[in-house]
Amino acid sequence: MVHLVMLLHSVISAGTYLAAKRALGELSPFEVALARFTLAGLVFGLLLWSRHVRIERRDLLGLGLLGFVAVPLNQGFFLAGLAWSTPGHAALLYALTPIFVFLFARVRLGERATALKVLGIGVAFAGVLVVLGARGSVALGGSSRMLAGDLLMLLAVVAWAIFAVGGKVYAERYGPVVSTSAAIVAGTVLYLPVGFVASDLHRFARLSPAGWAALLYLVVFTSVVAYLLYYWSLARAEASRVAIWSNLQPVLTALLAWGLYGDRLTGPFLAGGAMVLAGVVLTERG
Repeated sequence: MVHLVMLLHSVISAGTYLAAKRALGELSPFEVALARFTLAGLVFGLLLWSRHVRIERRDLLGLGLLGFVAVPLNQGFFLAGLAWSTPGHAALLYALTPIFVFLFARVRLGERATALKVLGIGVAFAGVLVVLGARGSVALGGSSRMLAGDLLMLLAVVAWAIFAVGGKVYAERYGPVVSTSAAIVAGTVLYLPVGFVASDLHRFARLSPAGWAALLYLVVFTSVVAYLLYYWSLARAEASRVAIWSNLQPVLTALLAWGLYGDRLTGPFLAGGAMVLAGVVLTERG
């Protein structure tokens, strides 16, 4: 069941880079984050209120810190970095997520480092390199602005890995809905003052239908559904096993582009996709 849930999570997340880049074409990173998490925070607030679960005082601070890592840090770095870089570079950098999750889980949760697991993570990352190289999505070099964007997105990856590993204990203790809702609501509250000060609210009145569609995707699917699916899986499997599924996202993004826009699927792309799948299987067996 965890496999199917994480596959669905990967399918949803595959469109995140494209939707975010589209929204950033009309709004600043501060404004995208403001709209995204104001609406998502309201949804999670209603979910949290409907559950009537009492969170222990000792866990409130931890969930609040996770919210700070998830919203102001992770999404702040991601959106700011993507505004200066490309979706292809974002997909490559986020393919590093299983490596950071594995390292943090080793230290924080004591996860075992089996040979198959380490091999699977390495093979999956190599497959992502092949996939993105076959699509021409990643190029070495570039401007200093793009390099700064890539560094910001790398910080976003580290923040997400901390959020994933740190939230596993709360997902097991309170369930995915309560733990995710509490963290996102706390992170939203912490971000709102910055978001309102740094945003030009008049830009939302000039937003195109495509821009609104991109924001809607980021709110409903990426910020609500995908977060719940991820924490549901974390409550039932090792953090590194859950994280490795994120390396399917570049493959799925390319398949979506093939199905929707007729992009060509080359031999190297198919080989890279097979490597990613093999890496996922090896990590699961490990």
